[in-house]
Amino acid sequence: MSNVYVISTGRNSSKYVKNCIDSVQKQTLQPIEHVLIDDISDDDTRGHLMTYLHNPEYANLNIIFNKVRKYRLLNLYENIVNKKPDDIICIVDSDDWLAHDRVLETILDVYNNNPKLEYVYSNYKLANGTLGASEAIPSRHWDPYANRWITSHMCTIKAKALQRIPKSNFLNWDKKWFEIATDHALILPVIYNLKHIHGDYSAIEFLNEAMYVHKFFGNSSKPRTGTTEANNRSEMAVRCSTYIKQRGFVE
Repeated sequence: MSNVYVISTGRNSSKYVKNCIDSVQKQTLQPIEHVLIDDISDDDTRGHLMTYLHNPEYANLNIIFNKVRKYRLLNLYENIVNKKPDDIICIVDSDDWLAHDRVLETILDVYNNNPKLEYVYSNYKLANGTLGASEAIPSRHWDPYANRWITSHMCTIKAKALQRIPKSNFLNWDKKWFEIATDHALILPVIYNLKHIHGDYSAIEFLNEAMYVHKFFGNSSKPRTGTTEANNRSEMAVRCSTYIKQRGFVE
């Protein structure tokens, strides 16, 4: 049986990190470890997280306070590639949370019922209740780099699916780790490579259930519009996403 891990990373998530931690703590299936990485927050996130340290009720919660900012992609990569190949990693950003208490149990059952699976994702809902837009891969001819984005939260992966990917896929035009558009940088090469290995998408499964709550809008740590910072962030996200899609998979 595969081990299940939850990895959460984020910055300035003080208003939401309790929801993240408690949603994992309430799971009927407890992960081997819930790794939560604080990426140099400059709000009071650290103070909130300190209350969980050395608390026996959260024995599987491993809180890491970065000394240098690494951003989401590198934080995830470093904490996935060191796992055993068949370990299952569920990615839950520190400002998001699981939708109900049987999410991890459901995910593990899906993997156990089909050992070929290496990437399982679900639908999600926004914190205001609006249903997300993830969907199943429509056909074997769907191209993750050329066609529209359809896979998002909840994202779960077997470690070996990431371990096979050349690290150059995660680096930008300056050979530095992507700091934004990290869903595209992480997931597109995994999907592409699984299709290359199997000739189809049989190692991937979509669960059409909202298993994840995404705090996207109204989160001050993720500005979207209206300020110079937000506009610059939006422009860089488009630039990075476009670059990833046009470059394609790096062998």
